[in-house]
Amino acid sequence: MKIHKFDVVKLKDKNKATILDVKEDGYLAEIVNSIGETLGNKIISDNDIDKIIFSKF
Repeated sequence: MKIHKFDVVKLKDKNKATILDVKEDGYLAEIVNSIGETLGNKIISDNDIDKIIFSKF
């Protein structure tokens, strides 16, 4: 699965994330829970991602 900057993805833990930057070891993402609260930024990997919700391409 090809992930790009500013894609919105659903994580396996049911949270959503906006990809802020593509790194060599994963993706820098802003994590948001189901009620819209920001949980912070963290590095996620392909294994954490369930599916792409919105892609700019």
